Amino acid sequence: MNEILAKLAATSDIWEKLIVLLIGWLMGLLAPAIVDGIKRKRENKLGRKAILAELHDLSGVLAAVTYLVRIRDGTLDREFFIWLKDIFNWGERTEEYTNWSKRIDIQLAWSDEEIARFAALGEQNDRKSAVLQKYPVPLLDSRVSALWSFDTDFQRKLLEIRQLSHRLDDLVDRSRKLHDMTFSTLSDENRAAVQNNIQETLSLYGRTAKRMVDKIVALKG
Repeated sequence: MNEILAKLAATSDIWEKLIVLLIGWLMGLLAPAIVDGIKRKRENKLGRKAILAELHDLSGVLAAVTYLVRIRDGTLDREFFIWLKDIFNWGERTEEYTNWSKRIDIQLAWSDEEIARFAALGEQNDRKSAVLQKYPVPLLDSRVSALWSFDTDFQRKLLEIRQLSHRLDDLVDRSRKLHDMTFSTLSDENRAAVQNNIQETLSLYGRTAKRMVDKIVALKG
């Protein structure tokens, strides 16, 4: 009986050692994956935060540009002023945006008729050719290859914003070509057509920029 118990004890000891070895082997295999997963999660968190900060800054710039476009279009109204103030007050902004917001408060105190007159005045007085600028998103562009590591909804929203950014760049290129054409020798009819195309391009830029700002706000929540 004692011999049988001794054999069972020896067998149990062997199995315990095998289990320990097996666990050690599995941990050796899984440890790099676990470490990599933790590292990737930390990097994603930092990358997400950096992208949101970049886009937050860009939203303020694009909102200001949209305001300038609306002045040229003569399409300023109370609804837009309210939207603009919300964007300038969204999150932590610099003093420049605080001052913008205060000026908007003055304009919001106007009657609808006064706002309409101000819009018409801007349309009449701001007819010189405008040169648009590109506003790059380097952090977003650098993370494009790793977007799969974010959750699906965040990926989709980032891609939509990036597509709108590319559309703005295309409109900038178009506006510059049209601007260059104004220095060419053109008939009155062709010059009028070029000026009209410039205005249409500028208006489309403003609408696209506003849409991009709204997408950024929706992204950050």
